[in-house]
Amino acid sequence: MLKIITNELIKILALDDDDENKDKIINDLLKNGRQSLINYQKDIKPKIYREQMNGNDNELMTLLKKYFEQKWEVEYGSSNAWFIAYLKQCKNNDNVTYENVLTRTAEYGNKYMKNCPILSIILQILLKDIDNKCLQEKNLFDDLWLTITNDGLKSIIEYSKYIASEIINELINEKQSILFQALREYYRQELFRLFQQNNIADKENLCD
Repeated sequence: MLKIITNELIKILALDDDDENKDKIINDLLKNGRQSLINYQKDIKPKIYREQMNGNDNELMTLLKKYFEQKWEVEYGSSNAWFIAYLKQCKNNDNVTYENVLTRTAEYGNKYMKNCPILSIILQILLKDIDNKCLQEKNLFDDLWLTITNDGLKSIIEYSKYIASEIINELINEKQSILFQALREYYRQELFRLFQQNNIADKENLCD
């Protein structure tokens, strides 16, 4: 998959084989999204740059969205099947929200992924009415992230302005709500990192 995506990106951007920044441009795109191209404007033909940076209905954004969607499927399809099932449900039942989150990821890459993409994506879907401008100017997502990871599931109530009350009630009261599962994955990863930093073997599978 990666090789095919890479070759298509090279073709779309008309990058030369002898361009010393070619690999760097591709790697940056796959990590930090379309916005990373701003750093390589001089390496891309002006007409192509304008076309691929203008709006979301172009080859570059279509390909980046395809890449990130497939990346989620590959990375989490086995280990977190519930997450992929939820994404497919959103894609089918709330396609506008799903497309907004996918487009944001194609645009900014890992900018909003923090250290747990699963939790980040779930939160972005839940805050469906928050646009990119609001996220950037008000640091809303950073505040939400700190609140939910420090204070736990019920702290989502503090963001009732952005999430319907019936959804908040479901998130808090359902035993295996989507937010509960996402937070569990976040804390599992944090615990695993803590064990690694202190050279502690997880003999009892506490991180599972």
